[in-house]
Amino acid sequence: MKNKELTKLIVTAILVAVSIVLDVIVSSIPGLNLSMPFGGKFFGISILPLIIIGLMFGLKYGLLGGFTYAIYNFSFDYLIYLSTLKATLESWTGTPWTFWHIMALIFFDYLIPFTAYGLVGIFKKDNLNTISNIVKAVLLVSIVRLISSSIGGVLLWSSSIKYAASSGENNIATKIFSFVNNNLVLYSVLYNLTYILTSAILVTVILVLSRKNLKLIMDQSFSSTDQ
Repeated sequence: MKNKELTKLIVTAILVAVSIVLDVIVSSIPGLNLSMPFGGKFFGISILPLIIIGLMFGLKYGLLGGFTYAIYNFSFDYLIYLSTLKATLESWTGTPWTFWHIMALIFFDYLIPFTAYGLVGIFKKDNLNTISNIVKAVLLVSIVRLISSSIGGVLLWSSSIKYAASSGENNIATKIFSFVNNNLVLYSVLYNLTYILTSAILVTVILVLSRKNLKLIMDQSFSSTDQ
């Protein structure tokens, strides 16, 4: 039993590492590194290994893998630049960015959205049996991420879009804001939906095209580790 758990833990760690490497690679390739003005990558292929963890080992390891990746992502984005971000937002709003703002940032923009990809573990290997199962699994985790990121957008980033719009910036974010008549809730949903949808479509296509090979690998290499 201990060997089975250790094997799952090792493979989970490897796949999280693959996610991190993919994130670094995609972020450095022109064209693939396209992102929204205030964060959110159009081609978030790094979430693919996180989904595979849940498919192979279930909910517990899926959530563990997603949580670990969330910590990496937050560390990479903000541990160095958090003080600069805090000062910038305070200058825009005129109100202090408190400890609770930072906690909300961590939870709504990182821990919940990325840990959510482990929820595919609810379905485990059955997801690969049909294309519809794959679509349902990716749709579920994408909706959870969208809800969390949209809440974070309203609570934390409303000052950013208001400042950008008032200063005359012309980008996809300000165009969305204008399209919804400056409604912060609709803006946040559409803003986050833009990049979450493109990433979900990309990952779904890859999973559909490779599902038979993935299922074969899982059955042959990891069936003995199932509880």
